[in-house]
Amino acid sequence: MQASPRVCWYDAAMVELGSADLAVLSPAELATGSLHAFAIDQHRYLVAHVMLRRLLGEVTDSRPAGLRFGRESCPVCGGPNGRPRLSGREMPHFSLAHSGDAIAIVIGPDPVGIDCERLPDKCVCELMTHMHQDDASLVAASPGPRRHADIVRWWVRAEAVLKSTGQGIAHGMSGFRVLDAAAGGGEEFWLPDGCRLASIEAPADYVAALAVVPASA
Repeated sequence: MQASPRVCWYDAAMVELGSADLAVLSPAELATGSLHAFAIDQHRYLVAHVMLRRLLGEVTDSRPAGLRFGRESCPVCGGPNGRPRLSGREMPHFSLAHSGDAIAIVIGPDPVGIDCERLPDKCVCELMTHMHQDDASLVAASPGPRRHADIVRWWVRAEAVLKSTGQGIAHGMSGFRVLDAAAGGGEEFWLPDGCRLASIEAPADYVAALAVVPASA
C-alpha cells in the first residue's frame, strides 16, 4: 500500500457506466442512487461509488464487487455514523467527495478526509455563523467577491477535518479553526489534535482540501 495518501479525481460527465460497471455495486448502493430525483445526480452518485470500489479493489487486491463497507462509531456521540471503513480490514482508510461533476477520492494508510466544492455563484455569507470566531474574523476582512470563495474554502477544509475524525458536521463546525492568518488563509495547517490539513489542487472552478490524522495522533 502507498505510504502517503493517494488522491484521484474523476469527471462524472466523462464516464459512461454499463451494466458490467454497475454490477460491482451493492443493492444498497444501487437503491441509494435511485433515490436521487434527477438522472444527472443519480449518475454522479453511481460513478463515485463505482470508482471508489475500483480503487479500493486495486489497493487491496480484491474484487470490487466483493468489498463490504461499514462505519466506525462517531467519536462524539458513539452513534453508528463515524468514518466509513472496509469490513474486516483496518486499512486502507478512504474518503469520498463530489460536487457537480467533480469526484474526489483519497486512500491512505492513516485516517483521511477529503472535500470539494464548486466555487459559488451567489452569496454564501450565512455560512459564517457556523465558523470558529477566528476564522469568521479572517473571512470578514476579505473583500466582497473574494469573501465568498474564502467561505467555500473554509467549508471544504472544515469538512475534510470532520471526515478524517469521523465526527461529521452534525456536531458543529465552530469548535476548531482551519484558516491561518500568517499564511493568508492557510495552505497547510496542523490542528491541536494532530490532524494535518491542507488545501489541494482541484479542477477549474472548484476548491478542495485534504485532512490526515497520523496514526500517532
